[in-house]
Amino acid sequence: MTSGLALAPVLEAERSDPRARIVTAAEAAFVAQGFRLTTMDMVARGAGCSKKTLYKLFNSKEELFQELLSTSRRAFERLPVDAALPPERALEDFLAELAAMILRDSHIALTRIAVAEAGQLPRPLPGPAGEPEIARLALDEYLAELGRSGEYDMPDPAEAARMLIGMALGAFHHELLAGLEARVPEDALARRIRTSVRIFLRGCRVSSD
Repeated sequence: MTSGLALAPVLEAERSDPRARIVTAAEAAFVAQGFRLTTMDMVARGAGCSKKTLYKLFNSKEELFQELLSTSRRAFERLPVDAALPPERALEDFLAELAAMILRDSHIALTRIAVAEAGQLPRPLPGPAGEPEIARLALDEYLAELGRSGEYDMPDPAEAARMLIGMALGAFHHELLAGLEARVPEDALARRIRTSVRIFLRGCRVSSD
């Protein structure tokens, strides 16, 4: 996993997109300084833009932090599941990629900030049903397809997806958040993902009896 303390390499798209540069700079500042000590001046300097430009795009530090959380959610939503692979391999690969995102140091740091500052941050924008928007993972639809195949029982694919992620990554995520572990050994992570996928698929498989 990466340290998350250094500014991520600036992608080509960010060079011409001030919003993307600002979000990247904000992540680096929040992770390095924490929420309270980070200032909009710091972010503007890190992004190489003026405060005027910064305030045209974001009204406050709180709004900027909420955009960071939304950016993470969108990244999770873009993570694909390779349906051309056998289910066991497709799920293992997806979970390994997801682990690289949610167990990285910078994401853990931002999650800690979100928990600590929950009362001060703006609420996420509501979704179509009026509830706060949550990530709609490609995993949800993949599991729905497995259910439609008739080989697996998936009455609620979204709930099944969260259960699988919890089985594979939940304990590691909690340990990192609580500071009980500094890192997750790669072999232990791979083993947990493999075991979780096998147990999950075995439990969901429709009996031939």
